[in-house]
Amino acid sequence: MKFFVSADMEGIAGVVSWKEYESDFPRYRRMFTQEVKAVCEGVLDSGARVERILVCDAHGSALSLLVEDLPEVVQVSRGSGRPLMMLEGIDNSFSELFMVGYHSGAGTAQSLMDHTYSSRSFYRVLVNGVEVDEAMINAALAGHFGVPVGFVSGDDKLISRARQEFPGIETVITKQAVSRFAAIVRHPTEVLEELKEKAAQAASRAQMFQPFRLKVPGDGRCRIEMQLLDTAIADMVALIPGSNRPDGRTVVCEAESILGIYRLLRLAAILAGTANSYL
Repeated sequence: MKFFVSADMEGIAGVVSWKEYESDFPRYRRMFTQEVKAVCEGVLDSGARVERILVCDAHGSALSLLVEDLPEVVQVSRGSGRPLMMLEGIDNSFSELFMVGYHSGAGTAQSLMDHTYSSRSFYRVLVNGVEVDEAMINAALAGHFGVPVGFVSGDDKLISRARQEFPGIETVITKQAVSRFAAIVRHPTEVLEELKEKAAQAASRAQMFQPFRLKVPGDGRCRIEMQLLDTAIADMVALIPGSNRPDGRTVVCEAESILGIYRLLRLAAILAGTANSYL
């Protein structure tokens, strides 16, 4: 069996602010790597016949994980310019998706470092009329390939929604969010133990989970509505061919599948970054 691990950084134990990354990045990338390692070790201890674990470094420029500290069976997808961003490398050969260190979507009340793909670009993202966070749209892309979600870790607000959207999965709450930049954090050692335990349980139950899919309109086409932070960003995102701009900050696009929607979101993020460079 092959397992896919998508690893973000905001949801790991102890972290409450992006300023911490800037002031002491070596420390936090080590903590990040330890959590991913614990999940991989749990998969390996599950009793499942593990052929390969592919870990996708899904934070920022994707250069955060210490590859040499991970088990030898692990391969790592890392670096910028990847078409599938947080799931680069996924296909229908994988048995299960693990999402580690995730966070809530932009605008979630009392949620730690809430954002959707880019805190400087997207105010709100809806797919087929449903507001999505990173966990949901990543799960939907995995579902496109027939890969189910079995495990999610992150702050309590993220886990609360994950349990609603992906019933029966294994979860680990790493901290209790108080505000966007404050939380009551658990001790990392305690979290590592639970990550390993819950990951093992998720891997052993891989065949019990069903792929997650967002409802599709009757015409079969998917629709993404991107509400941007300002009109300058929307100016750039509206350059996407075939897009529609119903108001100053909103751009709407369509595609034939969730894979196409994901690629449009990736393109929009790149264009939004161009607008941000003007500031």
